[in-house]
Amino acid sequence: MKTQIKKIGDTIVVSMDGKLSFETTIPLRDDLNKLMRNTKTDSVPKKIIFDLEKLDFVGSSGISNFVQTMKDFNTSSITKPRYCNVKNEFKRVIKAFDEEEIFEFFDNQDRARKSFDQ
Repeated sequence: MKTQIKKIGDTIVVSMDGKLSFETTIPLRDDLNKLMRNTKTDSVPKKIIFDLEKLDFVGSSGISNFVQTMKDFNTSSITKPRYCNVKNEFKRVIKAFDEEEIFEFFDNQDRARKSFDQ
């Protein structure tokens, strides 16, 4: 799995591409920790969108670590991240682990971006 982080104005888009497995969650956690440190030191509030369109689900070995990594990021983030282009299988699994209902899903990046202004 490859993680790409792009800054577009006051929004950071984190795109994930490839197969999700247990081994790929460690580099992802490192990337997100670095992103969190950068957003806390930057004076401009950040809107963060996770685009999971190109992420493939490969069994259960990495999914619980992935969801826990996302939950940790959500609770540490200054603004609540949005998730877009999430495949139904990921939504079902994420919602099963999301007892606090901290994940917000949107059809695409544009809708996720607009939700910050509401």
